[in-house]
Amino acid sequence: MKELFIKTKIIISVILAFSFAGKGYSQTECIVYDIPALKSAYINPLNKVTGITEHKTIRVNIHFILRSNGTGNFTETTDVYGVQNAYTGYWFAEKVIEQCNYWLNNNPVMTQQLSCCPIDVLDINYNYQLAGVFFDRNDTYFNNPSIHTGVIRNGSHVVNILVYANPSGNGAANLGGNICWKNGAEAAYDNFLLYGNWGIYNFMSLGCNHEVGHCLSLRHCKRANLGACCTSGSPTCHDNCADTPTYQELINEGYTDPCIWNGQGYSNNIMDYSPLETAFTPCQIEQVHDHIDLYKHYFKYGIFQNSTASINSFTDNATYIANSVYIPTGTSISISNGKRLYVDAEQFEVNGVFEVPQGSVFEFTPYGL
Repeated sequence: MKELFIKTKIIISVILAFSFAGKGYSQTECIVYDIPALKSAYINPLNKVTGITEHKTIRVNIHFILRSNGTGNFTETTDVYGVQNAYTGYWFAEKVIEQCNYWLNNNPVMTQQLSCCPIDVLDINYNYQLAGVFFDRNDTYFNNPSIHTGVIRNGSHVVNILVYANPSGNGAANLGGNICWKNGAEAAYDNFLLYGNWGIYNFMSLGCNHEVGHCLSLRHCKRANLGACCTSGSPTCHDNCADTPTYQELINEGYTDPCIWNGQGYSNNIMDYSPLETAFTPCQIEQVHDHIDLYKHYFKYGIFQNSTASINSFTDNATYIANSVYIPTGTSISISNGKRLYVDAEQFEVNGVFEVPQGSVFEFTPYGL
């Protein structure tokens, strides 16, 4: 095979070739682990690198957690119910990221405001690039969402989102970390079939933005780490952002239930609980950008921690991220049907043998397009 030398990003993927269902809505619950006492535990405002005006795209992996026998979630070739059709895990992952980015590109006005202090609406200026899709077949992970140490891929430069099919809308995250998980894939799929994208963003994407927000240092506005409404003035009940009104401030303003899930006076803030967690305050935007600049610089799309990475074998989905990714001389790589190899690099070089068999798709995406 001739040498292949391409200076850009390569994604090698397998795309396959549908089904039905329908379910109700459940209130989101969120657990946050390793909460620091103060924002300063993660943010040092004196060490800003770029600030909030530079648009940042961060890499994320999507993981589908399945039983060891391969059931219980989307797979490489089937929908969440195990039916072979176009609605595979790859399709679902791409739809979730598409809808996540839609909301991150549209910052609305905060619904909970104090008469003294109108909250400015600024561009959020960050979104996601899908770096890889993985299917983790393991009963331990499937039955215990809090156990995930063996699931993380590319942990030094990718946020890993674990997707569970369970119909409930709850999730969890490690504050400032590189992993979070979200239930609701089954409900999202059911409602997508009935109502289109509404099902994806209501049952998955808004919740994913909330959980990734925790990974990017954001805390709940007025809730404890387990999600209970905080009515006290304790620092552990607040997010250390002056522009997110506290429970007591809202009571004083005339709100009857500042923690109401859905009804008059509800909050649409990204780190509150509601059916529409979409709004970021200026402080929250600054906090996210500071955290990316200081702690997740190599999570940014187009920034590489490693200069080179070699692909020496391929048996299951994998992501390689480096300035230069290459297949060494004497190495033979073949992408089997249903699998994907993701290469995120400025330069991809094939010195060995590289095959994309019939039934697979080679997708080539240059940077900036």
